[in-house]
Amino acid sequence: MSVTFTAAHVSSSAFIVSCCCPAAKDAAVPHATYEAACAAYPAEPYLVELPGCEYPGRCRPFVIGLDPAGDVPKVNLANANACRVLGVLGLADELGDLTGRVAAEDFRDRCLIALALEPADAGVPAVQDGRIIDCGRPAGYLQDRLAELHDLAVWCAAQGRAVSWA
Repeated sequence: MSVTFTAAHVSSSAFIVSCCCPAAKDAAVPHATYEAACAAYPAEPYLVELPGCEYPGRCRPFVIGLDPAGDVPKVNLANANACRVLGVLGLADELGDLTGRVAAEDFRDRCLIALALEPADAGVPAVQDGRIIDCGRPAGYLQDRLAELHDLAVWCAAQGRAVSWA
């Protein structure tokens, strides 16, 4: 399981019919409404080869809403790392809930304070116990993720959007 930090959701500005392949998404024709995109959905989705698809014959198209700001930055963390980061930011939930939303400026400031005050992350070595493997965490991991989250918060603030995670 993982937690993704990103900009709070806003209504889509347009819709496309595409698979997840980046070139296919870039080549897709935007539709003004969800209904128009649904009307353009192929009758035989498994028989359609989308321009730019990296896996022709294996990808299935679906309707994708486009964010008005274009590509929205995301930072994805494993649950345990997300718990640690949220704790350092003072946003840990007592019940361990890994969902939330905070004003971008507040989140940015929390990242800056954590970067200034948190000791350097020494990391955690990988451990294997039979078939169970904990991959550990490299040195500096916390500071690297805090820097990425700070950049996300700056982007969100410029767009007038909150930072959310789930």
